Amino acid sequence: MKPVKVRMKLTCHINLSRETPESVGLIGELVEKANRETFLKGVSEAYRDEAARIEGWKLEGSRLTVELASGSRVRAPSAVLRFRKLLAEELGRKFRVGVRGVEVPRLTIRLEGLKVEGDVLRRIRGLEYVGEADVEGETLTLNLNPLGEAELRRNAVDRLLGLVLKLAEEAGRPQAVEVHPVVMQGPQRPVKFRGDPARVAVRLGWVKEFPGRGQWVYTPPYVRLLEAVEQILVEEVAEKLGFQPFLLPKLIPLEVMRRMPGYLEDIPEGMYYVCPPPRDPEAFSRFKQALRVTGTVKRELLMEALKEPDYVLAPAQCEPFWNFFSHETLRLEDLPYKFYDRAGWTYRWEGGGVEGLVRVQEFRRVELVYFGSPDQVVEIRDRVRDEIVRVADKLLEMEWRVVAALPFYMRGGEVGDISESRNVAAYDGNLPALPW
Repeated sequence: MKPVKVRMKLTCHINLSRETPESVGLIGELVEKANRETFLKGVSEAYRDEAARIEGWKLEGSRLTVELASGSRVRAPSAVLRFRKLLAEELGRKFRVGVRGVEVPRLTIRLEGLKVEGDVLRRIRGLEYVGEADVEGETLTLNLNPLGEAELRRNAVDRLLGLVLKLAEEAGRPQAVEVHPVVMQGPQRPVKFRGDPARVAVRLGWVKEFPGRGQWVYTPPYVRLLEAVEQILVEEVAEKLGFQPFLLPKLIPLEVMRRMPGYLEDIPEGMYYVCPPPRDPEAFSRFKQALRVTGTVKRELLMEALKEPDYVLAPAQCEPFWNFFSHETLRLEDLPYKFYDRAGWTYRWEGGGVEGLVRVQEFRRVELVYFGSPDQVVEIRDRVRDEIVRVADKLLEMEWRVVAALPFYMRGGEVGDISESRNVAAYDGNLPALPW
């Protein structure tokens, strides 16, 4: 994909705490300073023509309107925040005037050298913040909906640009067939069972289907088998390698999920969302009355009482671990940290992909989480791999293989050189389908 040239034009309103006609002279000086210094910080000499620049401004009452243009270096949305900071400091110091907020009613982005059409253009038009999207030759023009200061601080425009370029790039290249190189493989073993595990387990009374699709009730024989296998993994892998037990929540706030790479932005369709109820019995009065009279669950009345979704049921199990250590300062000599969680369920909405006991929507797992220096992480990962291979090969006497893979949030990338373990992003251990 050839380089794309970015051009932006932006109008912003900066709302001041009061009218301040005496500050006009100072604002003019600050505009010149921003163009001469503030917007050029971190920009090399070769790219100064790409930096943001204020092309016009006007003070009306307590509102300052500014027109900015930029290329790809110090883009206009970032320049707005830089100018806001400069303005707040100087107006506050000299006139005791504050900045109440920033609004961006108009932002036009021209992407020159980008040819999109058909389904890609339709998808771009459906993206958040995109009001209009038009193509002329190899130039895509985006007119965005109004933005607030919160969107600017979240780098919403840069995120949008990244997604637009990603859609265009994916459309311009053939879909690669995903190939996972085999790193190691065990011997073939005789197949002793060829039935359907779910059907046999139902016939034996070990499991029974639950009304929720992809969910089962597991009876004592199945649970004893599950616990035995789980205990082998805990003792022979986790605890043998020094992992300590952790208890992690399974009800995950959306704000925590937002910080997990590859989930909400890539697979929001794969999660269960939780709507907290108000602590007010009267909020459910219509719902309760309808249920008593009709004997049916009126979902539309239930939705009237519920709040908006604020949580998801844990789809990966490790989300609270990363939140626990976020913004913490750790000493290198205290590393590595190694923990495991076996305390509950994981939930994934598989839709039409549900299959017996092999692919369910509610399942148990033993989750290992660890971090350390780069060398420590590679060493721990390889030791976990080797111990899992030992368990599969020697204790469970199963066929197995290990392949070099990519985490799901790196999909679309390349596995690369696998001659050294530190070059491999992830290993997947492949086992036959288990009857549990």
